[in-house]
Amino acid sequence: MTVPPVPAPSSTARTGPGTDDATAGGELGVLVEMLFRADRIEDFLSEVALRAVGDVDAALSCGISVNGIPTSRLLAATSDDFARRMDEIQYELDDGPFRACLRDNTTIEVEDIATDTRWPEFRERGQAESAGACLSVPLIIGQHAVGALNVYARVPGAFSVADRTRAQTLAVHAAGAVALASRLVEHEERTRHLQTALTSRSAIDQAVGILMSRHRISSTAAFDLLRRASQRTNTKLRDIAARLIADTTGQPPHPDRSLGPIAGD
Repeated sequence: MTVPPVPAPSSTARTGPGTDDATAGGELGVLVEMLFRADRIEDFLSEVALRAVGDVDAALSCGISVNGIPTSRLLAATSDDFARRMDEIQYELDDGPFRACLRDNTTIEVEDIATDTRWPEFRERGQAESAGACLSVPLIIGQHAVGALNVYARVPGAFSVADRTRAQTLAVHAAGAVALASRLVEHEERTRHLQTALTSRSAIDQAVGILMSRHRISSTAAFDLLRRASQRTNTKLRDIAARLIADTTGQPPHPDRSLGPIAGD
């Protein structure tokens, strides 16, 4: 069963146990607060998974995965071992409702895992886990699914219309928080690359200064010596510079010390 997308969250969307009157904006605010409180994005995803179990009445377990933000790894979290096993089954098979949800960018429900014929291997292994039903909702940023929220129940036909709406609403808000996390990751990556570039430049400047002093040559000639050593040994220029500094001073390059331009007199 493919579930139609939920309309834009209304101010009456339920956001958790005992909070039926909370606004959609309040829910997003809670998720953003969870994101900033978490030490790692995986910790945030774990909290979202646990929140989904509380939000969706029929949900026994929940898994959430994100693979479309700029990190070098898949980010995943589950509320418990049952959800972890159900998610892992679909990763191993590269098939199942969760994988189809990501591919087709749409919410997919399996009302009865034992009788659903769309993913035979998933059906067999899901039955072995005593899974009854599941619901997979994409986390959409822009026009693309960057992950999915997967809720699981032990009994068939467990999810009501209200459950589907709550799961979809939570996924919308979670996607917003993930989009913010993506921007934070991008910012951290840019900062890290900038710091690496600055450290490399500082090391090269220091190495150029050493060669200028040692051989009484211009900065252009000193830099050319470093460049040729880098090419000859197939070693990065910054590593050649760092090695020269360590051999000369007995200390690693000082990240804040610059001895002038690396080219020109």
